[in-house]
This record gives sequence, C-alpha cells and structure tokens, in this order.
Amino acid sequence: MARLKELTTSDIVRLYSRRRKPPKLTTTSLNRDTMLIEGDSRALEFLGHLILAHSRADKYPCCKISLHPKSAGSVWFTKESPYGFYLHKLPCSEGSILDMKASKKRKTK
Repeated sequence: MARLKELTTSDIVRLYSRRRKPPKLTTTSLNRDTMLIEGDSRALEFLGHLILAHSRADKYPCCKISLHPKSAGSVWFTKESPYGFYLHKLPCSEGSILDMKASKKRKTK
C-alpha cells in the first residue's frame, strides 16, 4: 500500500470504505457560533486523513472537496447530521469562496 503522504482524497475514501463498518461523523450546531463534528477515533482519523490528502494535492487539479449527509458523501454521516463540509484550498484560480460570496452580497444591495 502507498504511504499515507502519497494517498489522494479518492484513495482515502476507497481505503476507509473497504472497512466492514465505515466510520460515521455527526455534525450539528452547538450554538450560533460553533459547529460540532463528532465521531469515534476511526471517524475523526478518516476526516483528518481526508483533510491532509486534500492539503497535499498540489499535483491534482481539484482545489475543492465536499461531503454532505444529503448528497455526495452521505455514507460518512449519521442520520442526525444536518451539515456537511466543503474544503477549498487556496490559492485558487477562482479566488476565495468567501470573497466571492461577499462580493455577491454587495452587488445585490
């Protein structure tokens, strides 16, 4: 098997999905300012490896990855999870998603 440093996000998903019982994350809002991502050690390990693989993806064309309990990636979430996550690596030719969002808000006012 390839060393962890060499694995892509697709490799991580494939590796963890082969397990008899794939890890599950639970997401929810704790309060107005805090989102909870909860899981056992295997689930948090999966999330950590996924983020690391995404951060090291210089030689791969995609700067974004998302998993959501009601669409792509739903297998990784418990039924109680209302939120997914979207990772966007900068710098990106499209710029920052937060900057684009703020710019759209200003244009609509």
